[in-house]
Amino acid sequence: MTALEIDRLHKAYTDTYSGEEVTAIDEVSFAVKEGEFVSVLGPSGCGKTTVLNIVAGFVRQSGGTVVVDGRPVDGPGPDRGVVFQSHALFPWKTVLGNVAFGLRMRGVPRAERNARAREFLELVGLNGFAHRYPHELSGGMQQRLGVARVLANEPAVMLMDEPFASIDAQTRRKLQEDLTGIFETRRPTVFFVTHDVDEAVFLSDRIVVLSRRPSRVREIVNVKLPRPRRWQDTAELPEFRRIANRVNELLAVDEDTATGGVAGKDVEGGHDAA
Repeated sequence: MTALEIDRLHKAYTDTYSGEEVTAIDEVSFAVKEGEFVSVLGPSGCGKTTVLNIVAGFVRQSGGTVVVDGRPVDGPGPDRGVVFQSHALFPWKTVLGNVAFGLRMRGVPRAERNARAREFLELVGLNGFAHRYPHELSGGMQQRLGVARVLANEPAVMLMDEPFASIDAQTRRKLQEDLTGIFETRRPTVFFVTHDVDEAVFLSDRIVVLSRRPSRVREIVNVKLPRPRRWQDTAELPEFRRIANRVNELLAVDEDTATGGVAGKDVEGGHDAA
């Protein structure tokens, strides 16, 4: 089953200063299967977050289509949950209240929503913090809370926009391990934007590498690493470094080479990306 399908996505805007039309994203196409973890990488400014925002319904595309769970995207909706880099929590609500909020908006009875909220707090390791407030949590704990809040609503696609970018390296590795553990337990469909190659390789089933602006799919790299994954073991595998080296090579390619390359092909599969 395909959870997310992006077909010939195009985004252009008018430059405020020059008045010229600028193409940011051009003919980007790929899909994410149900229960798959797909990361998107590309040079700074290539439009990774713009693609995510279009999928989320925050930004309208100039052309092409985005379909989530069989329905065209036309604005934000409960079928997509977003974990932001900046946490975006309700500071006046408790940890439990933050996780239960979406369920409340959907009309889930109080006892049921609180039970489900506690279930997901336990999943992310925050079951002892239900009555704390976000400002009482560390940055890493706040990000775990953001993940729990999205998971509790069981969206068709979980969108994550560089969620660990502002967290120190040691905590980031722990959160990456936590996230892959959650993924292996629950198998949500994840669309993950990052600039960290090792992070993408560690977490993903596939990696979509975008070119410089105007952004196109340069290549889709399959990540056939065994699960469950733990940093100490997984990062030492020769296949881990081979995949990371390939992604780094793609990121280093000049734009003129990239646009004439094998966009839209699976590296190992040798066929158009599903």
